[in-house]
Amino acid sequence: MDAVNSYLEILRESYDTRILVAFSAFAIGIAFGAIAEASQFCLRAAVSEWNSDKSKTGNLRSVQYLSAILASIVGVQLMQFSGVIDLTQSLYWSAPIRPVALVVGGITFGIGMVLAGGCVSRMLVLGFSGNIRSLLTMIIAAIAAYATLRGILSYPRILLENVMASEEGAGVLIEGSSHLWAIAAAVALICALALLVRKSGSVRGILSGVAVGGLVILGWMATGIVGADDFEPTTLTSLSMISPLAESLQFLMIYTGDEVRFPIALIGGILLGAFVSSIIGGRFKLRGFTSEAAPLRYGLGGLMMGFGGVTALGCSVGQGVSGIGTLSLTSLIAFAAIVAGAVIAMRVANRKPLTQASPMATQAAE
Repeated sequence: MDAVNSYLEILRESYDTRILVAFSAFAIGIAFGAIAEASQFCLRAAVSEWNSDKSKTGNLRSVQYLSAILASIVGVQLMQFSGVIDLTQSLYWSAPIRPVALVVGGITFGIGMVLAGGCVSRMLVLGFSGNIRSLLTMIIAAIAAYATLRGILSYPRILLENVMASEEGAGVLIEGSSHLWAIAAAVALICALALLVRKSGSVRGILSGVAVGGLVILGWMATGIVGADDFEPTTLTSLSMISPLAESLQFLMIYTGDEVRFPIALIGGILLGAFVSSIIGGRFKLRGFTSEAAPLRYGLGGLMMGFGGVTALGCSVGQGVSGIGTLSLTSLIAFAAIVAGAVIAMRVANRKPLTQASPMATQAAE
């Protein structure tokens, strides 16, 4: 770490910390966009596998997602244990626990990502791979997220946050024994992965999942190490999609009065990485709506993801991978609610038992 800090000090003599953090976020975003585009990383697809015995991908997406969570937990907890980062400075450990808002927001987000055919990260990737449906959904989600942060939709969000509100930080409950929780969570995930791989042989999903988890770790390093400046402190965070998407929308509208921060550079990198990856892989293709009613469904999905993601303090990546990696109680509640919302939406839309395949449950956004 001494060598890293020395190198950073040399860089800071020529560049502001803000610029270094932005470049780091942009590079991480490019990598995430390329990996997510090539591997089709998506929580909705993983839930679809859990919801169907006839999924065409077997357990590939589930293995991907669980591998990402495992890598995130191991890396983040090692950094916390060694003192490289201080999670008490992050939103995941410092934000008060708002159980009603987390559950309602998570369920709303989960339903929205089923309606849209993919989570926000998937919409970002597909939107710049030629999918007009996903591009529209992404824009609506960004507008809804901004309205929930600072606009008219903030009123129902605040109302939900004030129901059964606790002023206790989310990480306080596990801070004293976080290493024990990390070991228990890692062992449980390893066992789950072993069972899934043994059942379907989806070994290739591990590599892409670990890569996503590794990028989450790099995100924490970018804000916690590169951004550790007494004069220009950077908010400790990592990969998340919904609030950064809203901030990016704001940046596009008031460019001259704003500056490029970690979340904005991250989104820009993801879009570029997905675009380049789809071009190189020959997967870029313009795709439109297949029916007149389709825009309503995708628009509603984007609206629900925008409101739900902000209310739940994160999305399928922000809470599901970055947040779970911190072992925050807030993230565990939000992630469980997101998965529950997705399962409920699949079951209701298809009117079939959870053990049967259905069009809504197995349809992936393309």
